[in-house]
Amino acid sequence: MATLEKIRQRKKILAIVIGAALIAFIIEVGIEAIGRSGGNSAAAKVGNEKIDIMQFSREVEKAAAEAQQNNQDQEDPAVRQQQVLDEMINQKLLEKEYESLGITVSDKEISELMIGKNPAPAVIQFAQQVGAKTPADLYDFIMNPGKQGIQESQVMELRTQWNNLKNDIVKQYKFAKLQNLMAGCLQANDLDRAQLAEEGAVTNVLTFAKKDYASLPDDKYPVSDEELKAEWEKMKPLFKLEENARAIHYIAVDIAPSAEDIAAAQKIADAAYIALQKGRGIDSVRVLGTVHIDSTIVTKDKLPIKVRDFFAGAEVGSVRRDTTTGEHHQMYKLINKMVSIDSVMMSFVSVQGDAKMQASVLDQLNAGKTIDDLKKTYPQKVDGKSGEWQRMYTTPDSLKNKVADATIGTYFVYNSAEQGAILVKVEEKKAPKTFYTLATVSYDAYASTKTSENLRDKFQDFLNKNKTAKAFQENAAKAGYNAIDAIITPSTAQLSSPYTRGIKDTRKAVKWVFDNKKDQVSPIFSDNNNVLVAVAIDNVYDNGYLPYTFDQGKQMLEQRVRNRKKGEALMKQYDGKAKDMNSYAALMDTQIDTARVAFAGGMDPKLGNEPGLVGRVVTAKPGTLQGPWKGENAVIVYQVVKQEKEERKPTKEELDARYAQTHATQALVNQQTIYRILSKATKVSKRLIDFY
Repeated sequence: MATLEKIRQRKKILAIVIGAALIAFIIEVGIEAIGRSGGNSAAAKVGNEKIDIMQFSREVEKAAAEAQQNNQDQEDPAVRQQQVLDEMINQKLLEKEYESLGITVSDKEISELMIGKNPAPAVIQFAQQVGAKTPADLYDFIMNPGKQGIQESQVMELRTQWNNLKNDIVKQYKFAKLQNLMAGCLQANDLDRAQLAEEGAVTNVLTFAKKDYASLPDDKYPVSDEELKAEWEKMKPLFKLEENARAIHYIAVDIAPSAEDIAAAQKIADAAYIALQKGRGIDSVRVLGTVHIDSTIVTKDKLPIKVRDFFAGAEVGSVRRDTTTGEHHQMYKLINKMVSIDSVMMSFVSVQGDAKMQASVLDQLNAGKTIDDLKKTYPQKVDGKSGEWQRMYTTPDSLKNKVADATIGTYFVYNSAEQGAILVKVEEKKAPKTFYTLATVSYDAYASTKTSENLRDKFQDFLNKNKTAKAFQENAAKAGYNAIDAIITPSTAQLSSPYTRGIKDTRKAVKWVFDNKKDQVSPIFSDNNNVLVAVAIDNVYDNGYLPYTFDQGKQMLEQRVRNRKKGEALMKQYDGKAKDMNSYAALMDTQIDTARVAFAGGMDPKLGNEPGLVGRVVTAKPGTLQGPWKGENAVIVYQVVKQEKEERKPTKEELDARYAQTHATQALVNQQTIYRILSKATKVSKRLIDFY
């Protein structure tokens, strides 16, 4: 006894020591994180309101738990963190707007949405999932457990879920009110409809000839640095940054199996195939250790297509190998074949009570009483479900045999004990089918330790020889690598580009970029076990705008300036040099074409992207040669040859739909658009990179 007491005391001391160590560790990590962020514990700031890092962390944990519960926990944690922060920011923006506009949801509205005559669909679904007839019944059960003889503690989790659902419903309803308010402000009135009807009443049929600027050589129209800068000043709003940015190049090296690894995988797959052929079951391949084995019971139509016809007529024990070789190997073995009832619709009733009560319930059910009738007669003693389809090949033999012999429409005792029984009724049976027990054996080649080390050593050698961003980019291809360019911000969750998918677990590489200076090259990051990554910093953009020297922006600016020069040159060449369409077409070395233009219908694709041309066409005098006109992408000569008037007047509904399309009403009430509009009106700063 004395010894036991000493052990107990030591356990208490150990618990205190471990607990103190954990608390110290948590405090140390917290202080370190806040220290990195300059003592500011805000993950983001929306106007004057902060999103605290601890509050943010709790929301991330909740999102991770939900993802795991839904079997969707393959997402990059950094992506989830950014999504959660964006959602919290959006909610802050919305709450500020709701307060400004006086948008609320009253207690009466909440009650109607949750337990009224027409509850929200999500509430109905939740009630059905937990087995309640209606949301009102579920609410009564959760809030008044004593009426059902249930302890308060037994409904606490359900009550939490109910309250969380209520909060979500309130958010959705508030947002719907905001959308309706915005949509109401953007409705067409009678004058709008009259204008739209007039704009669409006439379609102009025209002939035209055009000379595209793209047909002229670019090198004859150089663009100076001063011209680029001046054009950038005109287009400056397009270059505005919401966050600081970095121009980078990154290299991602896949840790892929070598030729030796693939050859070794082939040997293992060959050994597995031989073992499968010799053995009666699949235990013979388990000794190989690295192969993956999956066993399923399926009907013929669910067999893999490549082996369906083979196994449909094959004997038990037959083996078939997929023709795929190289990095992936797959083979199949038919373990069993049986004929069984396919599906059965059954009703189940559970009875809590002695043999006399069980017999009474059975008799009443077979006499025509419903499950609901007996629930009322025996509250908390009888429960059940009716009319559910069951796949019989997955059920225990004890139930399968009884179902096979059961009389359709009559309840029978599936099993019983002194204080309870399960009663079953077969409602309908589907015809028997052949079921195949199929074992799938697969093996994937993987990069060996030697291969991984060789890939890392080669990559490190490249980085040692190319320590500047310029060398990193220029010499990558020579070394067999692809240097990918990208623009990233502190909110970038993982490395990616417009042409590549995001690389999981590369947030540390993003953080490194913002902790270092222009022209530096990073070490190798290998948080993603399948990829080696390194980054070079090309440029730093911290002044609120992308500069005119930014590659993609520079190309756009150059094209705009160059197109103007080409247009001016062509105008000097063509203007006043011809008097009819045929002469202009010959002068331009092009063909005459036709197009149809209505003011409400926009530009005919044949005319290209020329937004300034529509108004000119619809106001042009028919039969009169127009142009040459210098557009954004071509010089055009045109002539309206005919005007077609619409005989049928559009309906009010058609005009409203046209208004919504032409005035972007539908887009403006889109959820993401509303967020963008609100974020423009309120300063938002994100600081997640200081913590993660």
